[in-house]
Amino acid sequence: MRGARRIAGLAALGALFAGPLRAADPEPDLTWLDRATLDRGEVQVLAEHTEHGIVRMRFAVKVRAPLTRLWDVLKDCPASAEYTPNIVSCRSLEVLEDGRAEIFTQTIKIAFFLPSFDHVFRLDYNPYSHIGVRRVSGPIDMLDGNWWLVPQTDGAILLLNELALDIGLPVPRFIVRATMRREVPKMLLGIRDRSEAPP
Repeated sequence: MRGARRIAGLAALGALFAGPLRAADPEPDLTWLDRATLDRGEVQVLAEHTEHGIVRMRFAVKVRAPLTRLWDVLKDCPASAEYTPNIVSCRSLEVLEDGRAEIFTQTIKIAFFLPSFDHVFRLDYNPYSHIGVRRVSGPIDMLDGNWWLVPQTDGAILLLNELALDIGLPVPRFIVRATMRREVPKMLLGIRDRSEAPP
């Protein structure tokens, strides 16, 4: 039970602030998407291969909000605690490169019976299409990914998250995948609701 709760917390953390799986491509891969699923308002999930203990997954949802509003929600790490139960707090440590990058420290509380821990990371911004994060410190063995914001012809924004996670615990990777499949979509829906809400 403890392992499952820890996975859920790390999956939520990863979905919000995942760094580049590799150097960011000029455009995200859209070939895996099912447009009918997205048009129904559902979160689409793709579980990719697991290699050397690293679970790789992709998530997508359509957001009907102004691009700048969704961008601001994704960048607002301090407010993430309002819709992500495992995030206690987040604050900026330093703004770099004339605002194109920022270093944050984040306090995570996985469960009431476990101590909180700090996670330091760097956000790199490519307005208004891509956000990447590079892990600086923390107990997670590996956490990488990309956020993509892709405007659609119907006026919506396609929000994509690529995530690679190694939690560093002796937990079967099928449990990690199952937990991510359940918890990360909840976060994307929270981001969508916050973006679509009146200012």
